[in-house]
Amino acid sequence: MITKKLRKIYKDFFVFAVAVSVLILAFSSCQPAAVDNGDDDDDTLALTEVKAMMVCNRDYYSAASGIFKDSKKTIKGIMYDMKYYSDDLENEVMKLIDELVVAAARGVDVKIVLEQSDWNDDVSADNYETGAYLESYGIDLRYDPLTITTHCKTFIIDTNQVLVGSTNWSYSAVSSNNEANVLLEGRKIALDFTEYFETLWKNSYKK
Repeated sequence: MITKKLRKIYKDFFVFAVAVSVLILAFSSCQPAAVDNGDDDDDTLALTEVKAMMVCNRDYYSAASGIFKDSKKTIKGIMYDMKYYSDDLENEVMKLIDELVVAAARGVDVKIVLEQSDWNDDVSADNYETGAYLESYGIDLRYDPLTITTHCKTFIIDTNQVLVGSTNWSYSAVSSNNEANVLLEGRKIALDFTEYFETLWKNSYKK
């Protein structure tokens, strides 16, 4: 015989199961399903000793600008939204974009992967405009497949430093949003991120 206590447990479990199902459906409908991005099921996580510095909010511009200016050999970047401001060429985003141009002009090998989307036309438009500008200065640039959302905001400098976190290259992200990033220093962690970059680079293409 099902007691009143068991009946309550079953009822509570049913409500919980329904709630979880609704959440799963809600999050799965936030954007279209992506095709396989090449991840392997046997990927492993390993702790790596690094030097790390927190880079939050308004600290991002100076940190990014500094590592670009100090770069000697390579800059490998992945960015979800890199917006070009033709009406405000002096804002901090445009200054960062031009730091990439300056680095390339002095012989640094600059490679950038940008997002393009089959569901977010605004991000695609931002990145196409910025991409065209960077390519006009000889920067090697590719776009991810339309059906994959590349949400990274990552730069790898000279296979030694990695700036990674939440900051897009938009005016609001750099100038007013709450954003959290870290600047990592260490050969091993930079090599790990470089390997990740090269996988994305291989699966991306020119517009």
